[in-house]
Amino acid sequence: MIEPGAAPRVLLACDWFVKYTSGLASGLLDVGCDVTLLTRDHGLEFGDDPAAMREFVTGALGGRGTHLELAGRVSDPVSLRGLGRLRRRIAAWRPDVVHAQEAISNDLRLVFAAGMPRHRYALTVHDPTPHPGERQAAGWRSPGQRLLRRRASLVFAHSRILAEQIVEIGDARAPIEVIPHGFGSVAAPLPPPDRPSLLFFGRLTHYKGVDILLDAMPTIWAAEPDTHLVIAGDGDLERHPLLADPRVELRREHILEEDVPGLFGAASVVVLPYREASQSGVGSLAKQYHRALVVTDVGGLPELVAPAFGRLVPPEDPEALAAAVIEVVGTPGLASKMGEAAGASAAEAGWDRVAAMTLEAYRRHLIGPGKRPAG
Repeated sequence: MIEPGAAPRVLLACDWFVKYTSGLASGLLDVGCDVTLLTRDHGLEFGDDPAAMREFVTGALGGRGTHLELAGRVSDPVSLRGLGRLRRRIAAWRPDVVHAQEAISNDLRLVFAAGMPRHRYALTVHDPTPHPGERQAAGWRSPGQRLLRRRASLVFAHSRILAEQIVEIGDARAPIEVIPHGFGSVAAPLPPPDRPSLLFFGRLTHYKGVDILLDAMPTIWAAEPDTHLVIAGDGDLERHPLLADPRVELRREHILEEDVPGLFGAASVVVLPYREASQSGVGSLAKQYHRALVVTDVGGLPELVAPAFGRLVPPEDPEALAAAVIEVVGTPGLASKMGEAAGASAAEAGWDRVAAMTLEAYRRHLIGPGKRPAG
């Protein structure tokens, strides 16, 4: 047990969710923790560019903390050579808290390096259930994933509804803490563009509902014919006749970090027409960049928005989606007013505040009186 009031040594481990985990690491550093971030050496969230991943992590840590990388691929026996050294280095550091993102079950080398599941640990579950079109079989959860949930001493979820889903599935036996997705530094507010502009940003996949947004565009154009739509992200996009309309700009590519502010700054409204969702980092970015939101009433999205800066519509309903967009872009000054409220909301959930909540949860469940630390 660490002394009451002392800042613990926190090991954060992830495979995917490097951007999220880096943000959490920066917040924990801000509240006085000693942090080591363990990732793989790939750049799959960064256009398959490991150098871009390292640059992002370095910027998030700001010269504080430590970044450790697990080299190689799961199927490469050579990659096991450095695994023991990495495990010994982490064990010698003796973390008070091990906190993993659930996707580390993709690579059990990370589980071993972090000292799991032998010791007490926290686990963040981003997606309790599969998204539509992704691993729909009843046994979609891997044995490793089920084991990690079952052995966790503390589980984090980003919304109340996600916590309820975790309980319903029944794998997790630990206390569940609901802590919202964090935000980076809130950008300086920019005025909305001169003409109405909608932004869909993020990975292109069926459950994100790009086709539903495209189906809504004729109704939107009937009321606001100058409305521009930008679809920006990598992935698989279903064919749709409206993709040929000159008012639709498709950027089917990995969007570099330096291009993100310009995309959001050029938008009047950020639209999340999802068929299903757990939470949304894109919605958090919209608030960070002072942009109004129109989102569907699925998963944890309702907990992301408030009437002051967002509109909530039924899923898979192009007409309802169109009506909400028309209200925001067609009412003079409304998009700007909603953007101001969005930015204010983001300021209330910065990474430092999220980290403070996370640290309190560590103290309640992992390193408080009578608790055995991770190391």
